[in-house]
Amino acid sequence: MSLFKQSLLKKVMVLPITAALLVSPFSVAKDLNYPTKNLKYTIAFGPGGGNDLMSRTVVEILKKYKFYKKNIRVDNLAGGSGAVGFNYVAQQAGNPYHLTSTSGNFLGTPLVSNTGWTYQDFTPIGLLAQDAMFIVVRADSQFASAKEFVEYAKNNRITIGGTGAAGPERVVASLFAEAAGFNYDYVPSQDSGGLITSLTSKSIDAIIANPSEVSGQIAAGNFRPLAYSEAQRSTIYKDVPTFKEQGYNFAFSLPRGVVMPSNVDKDIQQWWVETLKKVVNTPEWKDYLETNSLSGNTIWGDDFSDNLAATNADFKRILTQIGAIK
Repeated sequence: MSLFKQSLLKKVMVLPITAALLVSPFSVAKDLNYPTKNLKYTIAFGPGGGNDLMSRTVVEILKKYKFYKKNIRVDNLAGGSGAVGFNYVAQQAGNPYHLTSTSGNFLGTPLVSNTGWTYQDFTPIGLLAQDAMFIVVRADSQFASAKEFVEYAKNNRITIGGTGAAGPERVVASLFAEAAGFNYDYVPSQDSGGLITSLTSKSIDAIIANPSEVSGQIAAGNFRPLAYSEAQRSTIYKDVPTFKEQGYNFAFSLPRGVVMPSNVDKDIQQWWVETLKKVVNTPEWKDYLETNSLSGNTIWGDDFSDNLAATNADFKRILTQIGAIK
């Protein structure tokens, strides 16, 4: 055989392999039984906060039970209300060895700032915990249910407080008023301490608050929760009905989930779905939920993507209505 024919034969034999790699850059990862490399877990906020705690809890469980058999490096990359860290992960498109945890800022920051990325620039893995809100009144309030609150609000001036002027508390209050058909005055507080004081001092009629902020007051018998803003009842506060089951057709919760960069192979996405399902079934994760007053209702894969889209739409619409964004 001539040298030309030998060379041509070699090229023809190599072509299918090269073409396969071009079609699916992660076919090698699958052939070698993913994962074969170390994982980088980026936390888009500083140490000690809620996102940091969730991320490190997930990583510790992955390590303890050897759900991920390679090394996991965790980096805090804070800045711009999550913009810097999330942008870093978004830029790793196609890389199956990067993860990050979502939060309210994962949706809110791109709505109010030009981040260059949105939730759509990530591969959804799972919503591991729901960070939803209570509407709470004093224990001596005349309102024993959301229905009684609405009946009064339709004919009288009603005030509702929350932390910050344009945060999730304001969104929940507005969605409630919209669904029930009443008007209200919103009174923002600087922090949760000021929010609780505004209710105990009878300066306002009700507050929208994270369960962790008011659980002590509820346990002491000082506050009464009327409704919960998740689509399903909390796995921790099972006695508190949702707004939805009381006839007010809305749900809103901040997404404490896990995502990867965009364009990750479907098989790898599913590998992480199955792995994180193991994570949320451990006693360590259940302790994390209870300690932080988070609901453990989970949503996976493309359903998580749908959940992010719906939450983002509500967030954007309400922030536009109140003038926080244009």
